[in-house]
Amino acid sequence: VTGAAFGLLFVLATPSITHGQDYSVIIRNGRVIDGTGNPWFLADVALDGDRIVAIGNLEAAAAGREIDAAGLYVTPGFIDVHSHAGPGLVSAGLSHGEPLLAQGITTVLINPDGGGPVDLVRQRSELLRDGLGINVAQLVPHGSVRRAIIGSENRAPTAVEMEQMRDLVRNGMMEGAFGLSSGTFYVPGSYSTPEEIVELAEVIAEFGGTYTSHIRDESDYTVGVVAAVEEVINVARRSGIPGVVTHVKALGPPVWGFGAVITRRIEVAREEGVEVYTDQYPYTASATGLASALLPRWSQAGGTDSLMARFDRPSVMADIRSAIVDNLARRGGADRIQFRRVSFDASIEGTLLSELARQRSEDPVDTVIDLLQRGGASIISYNMDEDDLR
Repeated sequence: VTGAAFGLLFVLATPSITHGQDYSVIIRNGRVIDGTGNPWFLADVALDGDRIVAIGNLEAAAAGREIDAAGLYVTPGFIDVHSHAGPGLVSAGLSHGEPLLAQGITTVLINPDGGGPVDLVRQRSELLRDGLGINVAQLVPHGSVRRAIIGSENRAPTAVEMEQMRDLVRNGMMEGAFGLSSGTFYVPGSYSTPEEIVELAEVIAEFGGTYTSHIRDESDYTVGVVAAVEEVINVARRSGIPGVVTHVKALGPPVWGFGAVITRRIEVAREEGVEVYTDQYPYTASATGLASALLPRWSQAGGTDSLMARFDRPSVMADIRSAIVDNLARRGGADRIQFRRVSFDASIEGTLLSELARQRSEDPVDTVIDLLQRGGASIISYNMDEDDLR
């Protein structure tokens, strides 16, 4: 049993015996987990309107509505610190957030991975248009900020452009954002340097915000997963704001077993006084775009038209094919990539890349190139090891 009404107010109430008081709602006989880190305890929880007002033995109290939670857990609402619910919540059919509330989620942090709108005031207006059933916190998306100023060019910003990016980030924080998100694995965030991120994080520090990153490399694509984790640690150290390695993982066979190394790097940084954290999901698959998973970043500079032009140049295409082969291996091969959404051919959805290639009697690399030329796809990549996850 959980919900928005439970909020995070457990810290204000302690177990007690209450007699003869009426409440709007009493949740009885539940196993209360109050968010303090203590073990669960049996108790009743009383609400007055939208506030928790008593926790304890409320046997003598009455309420307009009573809920029997025997055998169930009663908890504060969960906070999803990495949510892609933003686009759904702006629609009238989903603004209530019921699919999230049904999971006990009452607060979401949106615009992760450096993606989302730069105009946070407009986004907030769209979110509130039909009313919201959950709490929403916004992040300033670094990738969108970079694209707004530089486009998809693979280069460093000029001094003027850097100041324009700083202004956009500052405006976002003034508009109520909680911090900065980056996706330095993705285009165009992958074209940034660590120094660029530090400069923007220093703006976030003016407002007491946070930095959360889909790191530059979760495998051994470029700098390697350990160095990518170190980048977040260094951003947090130099800017003085909390840093978060979001959905931390060791992606692909080349780095399986690195989970303990990553964890230790975080622990050492914290022992040194750096405020750095991770968040993690409890499964061994990840979702992303086909291009993001398999194409080299240099091939995506300039956007889709530039990529298609490179496909038409045999000498360049040879290098792209070679990179796709390497990146398939990094993700465990074509047997570990499943198509999640294919807008131009829904019949492909749910199919493994290896299976689709066999159906077509072609090399999986050719299948990938064909799908990219036709508009791309989103995929599920089964790329993690259970031991690292644990």
